[in-house]
Amino acid sequence: MKTIKTKLFCIFMILMISLILGGIILNSVFLESYYIYKNKGVLVSVSQKIKDEYMEAEKDNYQYADTIQSIDNINTIIVDKNYDIKYNSIHPKSNDEEKRLSKEIKQTIMENEKRLSKKYVYYIDEKNNDQRTKLVFVSQIENGDFIILKKSFKSIHESVVIANQFYILAGFIVMLIGAIFIIIFSNKITKPIIEMSKIAENISNLKFDKVVNIDSKDEIGRLGNSINKISDKLNKSIDELKQDVERKKELVRNMSHELKTPIGIIKGYAEGLKFGVANDRETMDKYCSILVEECDRMDSLVKELLHYSMMEGGMIKLNIVSFNVNEFLGKIVERFKPAIDEKNITFTLECVNDCEIHADRDLLEKAINNFITNAIDHVKGRRIINIIGKKEENKIKIGVFNTGDTICEEEMDKLWDVCYKVDRSRTRKYGGHGIGLSLVRLIAQLHGGITKVKNVEEGVTFYLEIPE
Repeated sequence: MKTIKTKLFCIFMILMISLILGGIILNSVFLESYYIYKNKGVLVSVSQKIKDEYMEAEKDNYQYADTIQSIDNINTIIVDKNYDIKYNSIHPKSNDEEKRLSKEIKQTIMENEKRLSKKYVYYIDEKNNDQRTKLVFVSQIENGDFIILKKSFKSIHESVVIANQFYILAGFIVMLIGAIFIIIFSNKITKPIIEMSKIAENISNLKFDKVVNIDSKDEIGRLGNSINKISDKLNKSIDELKQDVERKKELVRNMSHELKTPIGIIKGYAEGLKFGVANDRETMDKYCSILVEECDRMDSLVKELLHYSMMEGGMIKLNIVSFNVNEFLGKIVERFKPAIDEKNITFTLECVNDCEIHADRDLLEKAINNFITNAIDHVKGRRIINIIGKKEENKIKIGVFNTGDTICEEEMDKLWDVCYKVDRSRTRKYGGHGIGLSLVRLIAQLHGGITKVKNVEEGVTFYLEIPE
């Protein structure tokens, strides 16, 4: 398996080799043309200056031509229309043989006579002896004479070879330095990536004990922060999932307990009827009444669970309306008045008059009914129940207080679970199934609110908060 470090090194080496090869190809193909182009410009300028000096002088003046001969090694030859040499910067005082123009240059002038009258001609005079390779430049003076400039240089091919050799040498040095640099640089880059890879592998194995420690603000740093966030959210989600699974298991156990008792009762009384235990009409009616009650109890449990499941699955749409909280709570109190009077309970209602709320009235009434029913079932001591309705910031808070036993702190969070009961021994006495408080919490959540329970002096307060 190739690592990132290996890939970076290979990419760098391929890039450097490509650059070196590209430089060699460019040298081989374009260096000669570029060299001629650059020297052509120099020779054009030199030719023009010699023309100006030659035409302005009253007698022959070749001072500039002599200067460039000594400094730039540019040979200047001036010939007349008959191709006789009038001046040669290499041999100013030449003999007759040296005054004759070479056949190559003479042939060039004759073939390009029309062109020379308007412009100039240049070409490479490359002999077998590399030392005699020259760039030849020919132009015509206004009086009809010709200026011939020659610049000697070593073979361009040899120059290309030398340039390529140096380019290869320099390339290897750069590659060596670059390889050392890329190894150090890749270690610095790959170290946090390897660390993140190990942590990501731990996350895939559901291990969330380690985090990425990278302080950089670049993309790698942001990736490390993202991995930490993913790890944290996955950890929380898995914990919540485990808790949900445990709640579901607890629900199954609680439902089994709730159904086991009525099923046992139904079976016992049914067997009594079957074997003639009830031998008179009155006993048979009693047995049948008990069977009906237990069936009703089971039917009620199934309906409550079905209703809760529908609400939890979002199958019930809220019917949001606006109504007065004080009036709403007053009607609920009136409905419970007979039960309150029968049990000799002191009941009070404290609510602001102008408090308006936007909610599903029927669901909110079901939630408050559950609070009041629980309060009536568990009221003790001075037997006081107090309903409080008030506005806090942008929320409506409705609480139900009853005197009686406080709730153990460990039990408070579990109270809102489906089918959970603090005291199972009193379940059948009150006829509840433990779904009421879980339904209240769900109703509050559907309205964007919360539910809480708090132990206070002499009793307990249950309340819910929902936005106005």
